Amino acid sequence: MIELYFDGACEPINPGGTASYGWLLKQNGKTIESGSGIVGTGEGMTNNIAEYYGLLEGVKAFLKLKSPEKLFIKGDSNLVINMVGKQWGWNKKKTVWKPHDKMPHLKDLLVQAHQLLDKIDYQVSWIPREQNTEADTLSKRHLI
Repeated sequence: MIELYFDGACEPINPGGTASYGWLLKQNGKTIESGSGIVGTGEGMTNNIAEYYGLLEGVKAFLKLKSPEKLFIKGDSNLVINMVGKQWGWNKKKTVWKPHDKMPHLKDLLVQAHQLLDKIDYQVSWIPREQNTEADTLSKRHLI
């Protein structure tokens, strides 16, 4: 079993601060890959953008492993987890999925995520912040 933990931050202010992300892949409880980086600084940067980047970079790393295993994606972002899992983003009658209809920059990131995820078997789960401390630490390492 391989798990992907991801997180993002935007500091010292959100929006408009420095957006950074972190991710790690664990197999049988041991970290096998990890990464972090800065998305950008200033206008347009948010924690949601950083969260999506954490997810995207972690999925890319998983794909490089060429593992046949299912990927269990875990994050503390309700927005990203529920959009990727298609729980959120429906019209009022729940007949048309229109994610991030008013936020095209986030929709582009969601589309990128689904393009990567369409290649693998995966499951997304929201976890409390307390269970995501390693990814949180990675997401903030460039902000210190």
